[in-house]
Amino acid sequence: MSHLTTFNQNDYEPKFQNAYEYLDNIKLEIRGLTSAIELEIHDIVCVVGISELTNILLTRIGVCCLLPRRSCGFISNCTSHSNVLVIDAGNSTDVYQYVEFGRQYGLNTKQVLQRVVVTRVFTLYQLVHLIVYKLPNMIHKFNAKLILIPDLFDMFIQDEIDIKEAKSLIKEIMDAILILSRKNNILFITSILLNKLLSISDLYCNTLLPLFNKNIEIIQNKSSERFNVKIKEKSCKYVTNCVTINRKYLISKSDLLIVSNK
Repeated sequence: MSHLTTFNQNDYEPKFQNAYEYLDNIKLEIRGLTSAIELEIHDIVCVVGISELTNILLTRIGVCCLLPRRSCGFISNCTSHSNVLVIDAGNSTDVYQYVEFGRQYGLNTKQVLQRVVVTRVFTLYQLVHLIVYKLPNMIHKFNAKLILIPDLFDMFIQDEIDIKEAKSLIKEIMDAILILSRKNNILFITSILLNKLLSISDLYCNTLLPLFNKNIEIIQNKSSERFNVKIKEKSCKYVTNCVTINRKYLISKSDLLIVSNK
């Protein structure tokens, strides 16, 4: 059986962007959303919600990234190729879900599995070391345009480290992500489990969420079996003029799982 390619873990200057690089983005069409979720190079995105749904969304975005631009994907021409890097700290990568989305999008599933590179880490300090020191070389080695980090802060909760040290490590991770995103034309997406986020102190909440320029929240609707999706985007095209856009939708799990053919 085909398997995901696995990498086992044992001066900031913004890069000039030409017209072709500017077009590198993902336009994710999801049933139930009146407008697509648009993700661009340099976006740092956080998906907050129930573990299963956040991981489904991250996986779908990962496969969508492999589509050609004419299909709202990341690939601007038929000769260019890029890979997806997944840093799996919570052992939550679902190979079968990548295969299923690949089939729905009409991609060769073998090529999908070859172009999704998974790195697994087992301790918090391995995670920090990988992101800060090893990730730059991995981005160039695998020609990555998208970095997915499911459950990025799960290990902070599991290890129950001192809040002062946790804050310092979070800053180190986010500084590295910001530099890599802008210097290498990379889209970063991570997820935070809502039930675990609520158990963390307010300091975590106040420290984490403002660091992302786009937040997608998926929570259970109290009056039905459907889910509320809240999308918050911070647009700062000009230094002195930042605008926050909020959108709300109501979707079902099947809306995330089934790709519409429009």
